[in-house]
Amino acid sequence: MIKKMISVLVLLLTFGFTGARASDKASYLHFMNGMLLERKGSYDSALQEYKTTLMLDPQSVFVYKQAMNLALHIGKVGEAEEWANYVVKADSASAENWVLYGNVQWAKGDVEAANAAFEKASALDKENTEAVYQLASLWSAKNPDKAIEYLKRYLVLKPDEAPDVNYQLALLYNVKNDLETMKVHLLKAKEADSMYTQPRYMLANYYEVKNDTAAALGEYLDLLSLERNNTELLNHIGELYAAPASLNLEEAEKYFAKSYGLDKTNPVACFWLSVISEQRRDFTAASGYLETSKDLKENPGTVLRLSYYYTQSGRYDKAISLLEDGHKKWPEDTEISYFLALGYDDTHKNSKSVELFKSILDKKPDYVEARLQYAVISEREGDMAAAEENFRYLLVKDPNNANILNYLGYALADRGLKLAEAEDLISRAVKTSPSNGAYLDSLAWVHFKRGKYPAALEEIKSALKLISDDSTLWGHAGDIYAASLDWKGAWRAYSISALLENPDKRKAVQAKIKNARKQIPDAEASGLTSAFLQSFNLNGKDFSAFAKVYASFRGKKVKLDGVLRFSAPDSFAFTLVGPLMAPMWKIKIEGNQVEMDAASLKDIDEETFSYWAALMGTEFKDYLSGAFLAGARLENGWDSDQLLSGVRKVGLDEAGNVGALSPLKEKKLEVRFGDYFLKNLYLIPGVMEFKIPFFSLKVVLDKSQINLKEFNAVAP
Repeated sequence: MIKKMISVLVLLLTFGFTGARASDKASYLHFMNGMLLERKGSYDSALQEYKTTLMLDPQSVFVYKQAMNLALHIGKVGEAEEWANYVVKADSASAENWVLYGNVQWAKGDVEAANAAFEKASALDKENTEAVYQLASLWSAKNPDKAIEYLKRYLVLKPDEAPDVNYQLALLYNVKNDLETMKVHLLKAKEADSMYTQPRYMLANYYEVKNDTAAALGEYLDLLSLERNNTELLNHIGELYAAPASLNLEEAEKYFAKSYGLDKTNPVACFWLSVISEQRRDFTAASGYLETSKDLKENPGTVLRLSYYYTQSGRYDKAISLLEDGHKKWPEDTEISYFLALGYDDTHKNSKSVELFKSILDKKPDYVEARLQYAVISEREGDMAAAEENFRYLLVKDPNNANILNYLGYALADRGLKLAEAEDLISRAVKTSPSNGAYLDSLAWVHFKRGKYPAALEEIKSALKLISDDSTLWGHAGDIYAASLDWKGAWRAYSISALLENPDKRKAVQAKIKNARKQIPDAEASGLTSAFLQSFNLNGKDFSAFAKVYASFRGKKVKLDGVLRFSAPDSFAFTLVGPLMAPMWKIKIEGNQVEMDAASLKDIDEETFSYWAALMGTEFKDYLSGAFLAGARLENGWDSDQLLSGVRKVGLDEAGNVGALSPLKEKKLEVRFGDYFLKNLYLIPGVMEFKIPFFSLKVVLDKSQINLKEFNAVAP
């Protein structure tokens, strides 16, 4: 109550109404009520109170000003102008009144009248800062030079406003494209008030425009110390680190992670963290980030990206479910529909895939990728009429498209249909892209179908020099060799095809291998098989792998970890390791030189242990170098497995000690290699076993931890 009484008293004293009439007091009560309503945001009611005040006291210039400012604020320019005219007439010598009048004219859109009013105010009072500032604002859009002149005058009058004025000057110099002067004023604004962030953001952006990423990052990182929880700023810093100029994804990830920690739905942070995880091939983490993004509900592109991550991490059902939901939400989005159709195809839901492709093409007939996939699926499912129709539709639109020419040509040739046209189509594809191995294979195949075996043989050889890891091409080669009565070539090609083929599809190829064998004398089997295996052997390539080691000695079994390495031309090392990869025992063989750690077993002396360890290590080295297979042979024609088992015999005396090296049937070292797998088209034994009468050693390679850089280009 005391505070309210003091406020009333101040107003009455201010306007000279102590001891005034009752009507005068009533006008000021309405005025005070108007001010209270204005503060509460009840602008229309407040303006009505000001009007009532003016009816009771029509001479109060102050009330006119208050009412005029409020009318301007709520867009009632007509009423504001009426009161502005009264104010300047009542006191035309007041610079403040002319500023108010200028504001009203500016609001009306009469820039010339506003300018004249502000100029008059400035002439009446050269230190009237509001007039100068309004003149600068008035001219900022139409004449930056004049605006700059007024702002500099304003800065002289109001030096304490240097941060904002320098920022305004920077904005004007930016409009003039005078970026260097702009930078000067931004630096002045920063110097005057380092906590004023707007000019600092503009300065950082200037550095970005100038491709000075380091300087931009410096500014943004300083700003981050002021705005630690600004997710937009964190994301932008991350993007700068991720950009080609910096390309520091590790550093970028830190800032995206901070942004993500503040808001796990932030679409920018979620996107970038998923991309960084994708770079690491960690698709599970990548999908995890996108799953929380609010963009997932709004952006079909995010749905597509997440479905890709699900697919790459083997979660095909989740990918399809996500795409199905997206298809329901955005039924007209053909990209969502297209990838859903591909998902159906990948999961063998062929009828759904075909129907969806049809619906896509109904909406968008010239969607090339969708029509091509529809044609490919139709061909694969045996609907050659639909396949041909769609391939030909695409060729009308793009008659020189080598991919489509080859697809249609091969589809016809493989079925023995329209072979002359098929040859023409494929020939056009090869002419467009003569070094494409798939097109050369198609040309070889159509020539084979037409009985042109010499041409087919040359073309399949050229194709295999370009693509040596495809079972279909090697199968074609086998058929062409067989038709040319080159049974050795056919056997080798079929054998390679079987090696590359999925196990569940090998039966047909194995039948062809068996038929080719019948045409080759048993006496030639050994050399043929040995050469075949040698072509897939590492043959001295640099190679390393982690392995599990299982040892058994007189009934006792031990399990250890090991690391083996081979370096060209003839260096082998094998290390047994313990916890934290600490070496426990090592053997190294280089040429004929053997180095190993001292070791012995109970019931066998160190010299005997070293002998057998060196012999086993040599077998390792010889296999990896290719020396092992160089002397291998089959003893019983095609049916022998002795070449693969690689049996070696070393003689022992009656006491079990090392004796003469002549073989003894009952006392031998056996070396067996098995569980072969392909890595970079090299055939590598996953299991290597060594046995002597009192000891056995089994080394099982970890297929997921193999280091092999070279790729085997198997020649036809």
